[in-house]
Amino acid sequence: MNLDLYHRILAGEALTFSLSPCALWVLTGPDRVRYLNGQVTNDVSTLADGQACYAAVCTAKGRMEGDLHIAAHGSEFYLDTSTELAESLGARLEKYLIADDAVFEDVSHMWSLSHVFGATAPQVPETSFTVSNRRFGLPGHDVWIAGPGSVIVGDSVPSDIVEAIRLEHAIPRWGAELNTNTLPPEAGPHMLAAISYTKGCYVGQETIARLKSVGHVNRTLVLLVSETTSFPPVGTKLLLGEKEVGAVTSAGASPRLEKGIALAYVSLAAADEGTLLQAEDWKLTVTAPLNRSSAL
Repeated sequence: MNLDLYHRILAGEALTFSLSPCALWVLTGPDRVRYLNGQVTNDVSTLADGQACYAAVCTAKGRMEGDLHIAAHGSEFYLDTSTELAESLGARLEKYLIADDAVFEDVSHMWSLSHVFGATAPQVPETSFTVSNRRFGLPGHDVWIAGPGSVIVGDSVPSDIVEAIRLEHAIPRWGAELNTNTLPPEAGPHMLAAISYTKGCYVGQETIARLKSVGHVNRTLVLLVSETTSFPPVGTKLLLGEKEVGAVTSAGASPRLEKGIALAYVSLAAADEGTLLQAEDWKLTVTAPLNRSSAL
């Protein structure tokens, strides 16, 4: 890992991570806000021009069908997600678009997307636009550009650095922490911030609201810190005493902590900060995501 680039990101320098290839869509029309608010967990009506938010898309029973970022630009919404969700999530987002005055279009072949770290919006070509988005837990901006080839501002950041930052901020990823069995309230603080409990009805809202008001989830996503620089493999079972309480979903190294770290789903009894868990030869401590802890 290039530690110089990592620390330059933390210092607020403008550095770029290319998000393409990914699935990209645009939603237009007078009913775009009402329609999209009926499909995703977050409240897109609160987005100002040039802002973005994170959201989940669910079944009627509250299980996830995908996750995505939603950007407000002029009178349009621009949406992006991983390529593995391109077909299924695209079809799902079109499914209920029947009587609404809105148009949903796949623009993956027409646009490219990159993310520039740093609090200041970068200067970009006229064929581009930027939206503020803390998609990796740090200040940054997504840059949408018409045509192939992402806009690169400053140096280009490799994926291993972005993965370390993702883990440090306990941000779930589709295919690792998120799948079609996931209930959004299980997936940690980043996903909890992507759920509106005040905007009204959307697909899956009844189940998600009931979990908050009269029940609770049985597991939750946590950040674990190893006692050493090593980390357990994905799938490693976690023990609290002699009881199995969860399993590792992602793992890597934290340059900031100089320790091995992991994300894992654990039972609520094992989720309190400071709880010590055993994972084969590793001892792991439940820790707050680094954007909320003194480690920052």
